[in-house]
Amino acid sequence: MALIAIVAISDALASQAMKPYFKRLRPCHEVGFAEKVVLVGNCGGDYGMASSHAANTFAVASFLIILFNKKYKWMWLLLPWTLLVSYSRIYLGVHFPGDVLAGFLVGFVVQMAAVGLIWRKLRP
Repeated sequence: MALIAIVAISDALASQAMKPYFKRLRPCHEVGFAEKVVLVGNCGGDYGMASSHAANTFAVASFLIILFNKKYKWMWLLLPWTLLVSYSRIYLGVHFPGDVLAGFLVGFVVQMAAVGLIWRKLRP
């Protein structure tokens, strides 16, 4: 349940709060820049700040690493997965690097709040 909540909150913050607020065009919509990107499929919505993919994957990965790293030593492998997903957004021209960094920040804040709430509930 916590993972579903983390993804829902980080996605809502990035997509429904930040993108309409900042109104920063995606690289594939920028005049003079769009022809320089490798676009596979469609570009997505008009705005890209912050990357929902980065926010969601980083929130999930860091949440799982913090909670389960002592039990499962391979949990750190979730970080390269997050970096690969996030880099793909830049490579495909749907996000600028700053969009991805903002997504990481959103994901980090959301998962830290979730971990804090869980630890508060579990503490005697």
